[in-house]
This record gives sequence, C-alpha cells and structure tokens, in this order.
Amino acid sequence: MKARTPNQCNSDCQTAVRKSGAAIARAAGALPRGLFRASRASSRSLAACWASEQGATVLEYIIVFPMMFAIFWGCFQFGVTYATQSMMDNAARDVARLIRIGTLNSKQQSTFSSTLVTDICNDLTLSSYNLIPNCTSNIQVYLAAAPSGSPTGSGFTSMSAATLSNNTITQTQAYVYSKYDVLLEIGYPMPWASPFYSGTTMLLSTVAFQTEAY
Repeated sequence: MKARTPNQCNSDCQTAVRKSGAAIARAAGALPRGLFRASRASSRSLAACWASEQGATVLEYIIVFPMMFAIFWGCFQFGVTYATQSMMDNAARDVARLIRIGTLNSKQQSTFSSTLVTDICNDLTLSSYNLIPNCTSNIQVYLAAAPSGSPTGSGFTSMSAATLSNNTITQTQAYVYSKYDVLLEIGYPMPWASPFYSGTTMLLSTVAFQTEAY
C-alpha cells in the first residue's frame, strides 16, 4: 500500500468537510420546505372542512327555520285567541250580572241595545287597549228573553240559540224585565294574525241566567 503524503490527507479532509457541509445545508434547506408544504396542505384541508360545515349549517337553517317560525307563530296565534276568548267570557258574565240585577234593563228601550254593546266593549278594554279593534262595530250580540213562568226556567223552552252563518250570528236584542229567562251570546270573527294565511276564527261566549225581581 502506497503511503499518503500530508498534503493529500489535508486535501481529502477538506473535500469531506465540503461534502458534509453541503449535505447538511441541503437537509436544513429541505426541512422548512417540507414543513411549509405540509402547512399549506393542512390549511387547504381546514378551509375545505370549514366551507363544508358552513354549507351544511346554511342548509340546516333553511330546512329548520320555516318549521320553527310556524311553531312560533302558531303559539302566538293561540295565545292571542285564548286571551280574546277569555276576555269575552268575562265580559259576557259581567254584562249578564248587570242585566240580572236590573242595572241594565229594557226600561230605557231607546238606548238599551247601544248601552249593552258599549258595556261589553268597555269590559273588553284593558289599560286603554282592546283586543277587538273597532269593538262596537265588530262585536256581535244576541240576546233572547222570555218570562220565566212556572215552573221556573220554563221560558228557556221558547228560546233558541243564535244562528251562525258566514261568521255572523243573529244580532237581535230582546227586551228584558224582572223575572225573565235570558240567553246572552257574544260573537267575534277574529282574523288570523298570519302573514301567509288569511281566515277567521269565530269566537262565541254564551251565558244563560234569570233576572231577579226588581
């Protein structure tokens, strides 16, 4: 084996160092590029996932919102209808009490009907607000009466309930006196509070009673 001179050893060492340095530089340069490519790929995946989730959310909203709105509006409509019916029942009972004790009677025949309607509408007003708009025009009142006779209550046999046709009840007010059997009915064709459907619900309150001796 031929011996190597010192100059040859130095040259070989320098060459090895240069090769090692170049390899290290390439590795150091390749590592960030790989990480950068992985980061870009991850970002694209996240963006696609986010876009997909947004699309699914919008689709779910489009499907669910009409149903939720219909349920909400149905609950609102039911609440308003129930409140109006409850107030009409109270008004019918209060006016029946006035008729029964003689505070409201037919002795003033010229004003009896108008006073009856006014008293009903006043009873339907709460804090200056009436659930029935233009109450005196939209409220429907039917009043039937007959002498009580013997046995007591036999006057009801000669009376009939109001007839209903096209959301309108018979609107007649009979004269009422002492010891009369009375049938009072109040009606209101309540329009639906819906922006999509139109229609009315006929609300009725009925009270049967006998006037006292006055």
